[in-house]
Amino acid sequence: MNGKISHGTASAILKQLKGEAKARQDYEEMLYVCEDLSSADIYAIQEIQQDEANHMLVLQAMLKRYDGGLSASPDGAARALMEIGDGIDDDNNT
Repeated sequence: MNGKISHGTASAILKQLKGEAKARQDYEEMLYVCEDLSSADIYAIQEIQQDEANHMLVLQAMLKRYDGGLSASPDGAARALMEIGDGIDDDNNT
């Protein structure tokens, strides 16, 4: 195990991750339910979802510093991170 163990801090970070995940779920539901959204509105919602995804990645990295290194195991982690990286559009980060 790596990192400092602080169960209170880890729990607080996990609570924030839960909130970010709930927000993404709510946006997905909105896109599903609101069939008459304009293309511009769909794009805006997807941009918001990208922000939420970024927040989740930042929080996941933060969590690793306080949960004693338990936030990810090597089983499939490298592949999952590669797939996340492949999904990042570099043109949006300039």
